[in-house]
Amino acid sequence: MRSIHPETAARANSPPAGSATDPPGDSAAQWRLHRGGRLLYWGLLAPLAALLPSKLAYRTACAWGDLTYRIWANRDSELAYLRHLRDELGIDAIPDDVEGWARDFWRFRACEVIDVMRLRGQARSLSRLVDIQGQEHLEKALADGRGAILCSAHFGSYLSAFSLLQVGGFPITCLGRWDWNYHEELSQVERRFWDLVFARRVLRHRQRPNIEPWMGRAQVAAQAATLLRKNEVVMICSDAPPIAADQARAVAVPFLGQRARLLPGVVTLAKVTGAPLLMAFAHRRDDYRHQVLTISPPVPLDDDPQAVFARCAEAMDSAIRRSPCDWYFWFQRDDLAGLGLLPPDDALLNRRQPAYTSGESS
Repeated sequence: MRSIHPETAARANSPPAGSATDPPGDSAAQWRLHRGGRLLYWGLLAPLAALLPSKLAYRTACAWGDLTYRIWANRDSELAYLRHLRDELGIDAIPDDVEGWARDFWRFRACEVIDVMRLRGQARSLSRLVDIQGQEHLEKALADGRGAILCSAHFGSYLSAFSLLQVGGFPITCLGRWDWNYHEELSQVERRFWDLVFARRVLRHRQRPNIEPWMGRAQVAAQAATLLRKNEVVMICSDAPPIAADQARAVAVPFLGQRARLLPGVVTLAKVTGAPLLMAFAHRRDDYRHQVLTISPPVPLDDDPQAVFARCAEAMDSAIRRSPCDWYFWFQRDDLAGLGLLPPDDALLNRRQPAYTSGESS
């Protein structure tokens, strides 16, 4: 399970916002501009903007996203990369208007930072903007006393959305790790910065800290099972590429017009513990302010594990196709290659990837 984004399978490929990995083709000056801008936005501008009325707060975020798009180093080559994914590799979830899509990609990332900032206090300023649909499915699952597993993807403002479930009375814990703790290039000061501006805000509304996948697969599964026996909720993102040690457990499933290799651990955990498995995704509406967190009825577990997981992958595929720029991995070439969506010998794989992700990973 990745990140907690996995919460699934551990992965250390994509750097967090503000990490020390150079964006593709950047000069030293461009890199300092990008890196300084992220630190400025997370550390000062976004916290102040989040105090404004929601309409102004998210307009500010969109303006920052537009600025990021305009100063995006090697923007033309990155747009060509998107067209390559769509036209040459057959990843048909990318729309024809790649310029507008890429601009929205950066707007969404900036809006997600505002979401994190609005988790302050009891998170009322964010709760008012998120419509939770299907909550009754989660309530019914917990009523049976076996806990519940939420399967999601590195998609939308999922970290903030799942924190709102804890605010609503659902004890939720995520399997995953914080990216910045696994990048040797980052100093202790920078890691502490991300702990303060990001992790602390998210974890304030969680039952307990993340279960770290690096502790060992058996230990992680046992810890997750213990929480389910306590009738708690475990969240796992199942769209992460498997690490080398887990390749033998990965299964090939239809995903984004190709066949991707993913870990079906979420299904294994559900079958072993008897906990219901539900799909959950957070979508941002067209006004950039409001969101919908959709929770599905339990996924039937009566088939073999690969067939069940194929249904989970289909749900993730549908969510990404509905709102492609909500998915985090588009510019993470190593991750796309790990999933099998980008051939390992593809020339574009060797370009440095932008450090835009702002969250956990696993």
